[in-house]
Amino acid sequence: MLIAALLAGLLLWLTFGGKVIRDPQNWFPLGAMVIGLVLLARGELVAGVVLIAGSALWLRRPKRKPGAPPRISDRDLAEARDLLGLSPTADREAILAAHRRLIARNHPDSGGTAALAAKLNAARDLLLAAQPQ
Repeated sequence: MLIAALLAGLLLWLTFGGKVIRDPQNWFPLGAMVIGLVLLARGELVAGVVLIAGSALWLRRPKRKPGAPPRISDRDLAEARDLLGLSPTADREAILAAHRRLIARNHPDSGGTAALAAKLNAARDLLLAAQPQ
């Protein structure tokens, strides 16, 4: 049993590399994978395979880096432009001017709704985030 656990650890290290083990977010799937290997060694094939496969899929999922910008779809950009009444070639100043103009009319203090003001703010933030640096 100890030899199987050591071989499993070596297999994990060779498959996923040392970075995976050092990341605390991966400790749960790694533990589940080890439990799956123990279940396989005991003869419980279905439970072992499910745990190993699920853990491997979890460890192989695409990860976003902690400072990376979120993925922005073209549809979201088009909706944000439509809401602010902008063209696809609008620059930073045009985005800010359109937002300023619309938020002055639709702010809750000016008789607008909080939901619309939130949508305007989100559209501005999305378009500014999509601007090339």
